Amino acid sequence: MKLLTLLSGAPVTVMLGMCKNAGKTTALCRLIREYAESGETNVALTSIGRDGESRDLVTGTDKPPIYLYEGMLAATAEELLPLCDVSREILATTGLFTSLGEVVIFRAKSDGFVQLAGPGIVEQMKPLRGMFSSFGAKSVLIDGALSRKSPASGAIDGACVLSTGASLHRDLGRVVAETAFAARLLSLPVSEAPGAELDRVTLFRADGSSEGGAAIPELRRGAGENTLLLSGALTEAQAKALLQDGTKKDELTILVKDGSCLMPRRETFEALEARGVRFAVLHGTRLAAVTVNAVSAGGWRFDAAEFLDKMRAAVSAPVMDVMTQ
Repeated sequence: MKLLTLLSGAPVTVMLGMCKNAGKTTALCRLIREYAESGETNVALTSIGRDGESRDLVTGTDKPPIYLYEGMLAATAEELLPLCDVSREILATTGLFTSLGEVVIFRAKSDGFVQLAGPGIVEQMKPLRGMFSSFGAKSVLIDGALSRKSPASGAIDGACVLSTGASLHRDLGRVVAETAFAARLLSLPVSEAPGAELDRVTLFRADGSSEGGAAIPELRRGAGENTLLLSGALTEAQAKALLQDGTKKDELTILVKDGSCLMPRRETFEALEARGVRFAVLHGTRLAAVTVNAVSAGGWRFDAAEFLDKMRAAVSAPVMDVMTQ
């Protein structure tokens, strides 16, 4: 099974991880290699945060290096350019800044290792993608932030790959459950907003009326289908407040920008579903694959075959072990 085949020509792919040492960078490196083996070098790479260093700056564990092939593009902070051992042609400065300096776009003129540090703000990915396109990139790979809650909106017209592993927790069942939950949030149905109010909390009622403000309004049963549009995130505290009255909420749909805006714990989210709440997103993404890593950075490991089988039974997306397959 090839990751590249699962992407089905997606113009943008975001790599997401459930935790550190989940195998996200390994999956990214495999995908870069598959592009090179296919003869496609009109590929651009960047990162939300920093990646490609030989050791994790937080945990001190070894990390797989990122290998770039001649002809591919990369965007990284200027202070990391001396740490990229490829011959390169600087194409543009972007006007986007990180703690390591301005983000610079270059084209690799030879094969070699690179370190990436791109914009830390997801909204800055859109202009960066436009610059990549102007230099001929047909595919963009974004190494996302650590958590499944890292914004996936940079890939709303593309795909994402979710990496999980034993480093998330010692209990295999919990790792499978939490990863399946993250996969669900990345695969929620897409819905249009019922009205024009998109910058605040707004309750749209079945009779055409609406009520907006800074807080979640009172929800009244018997008025037909209600859609609660949240301009930001649904927090754990807000979700618990919706559960407090103990009533059924089968007339309510909660609509958010994307799955990363749903912040409740899995148990709270499932309790809302049990009350009848439905969830939808304004911007969807396609979960192209889930990758698993049975070895943890803490020294424990799962049975690789069991982990793979249980993960495949828990999610609808293709699952692969990029450490062995």
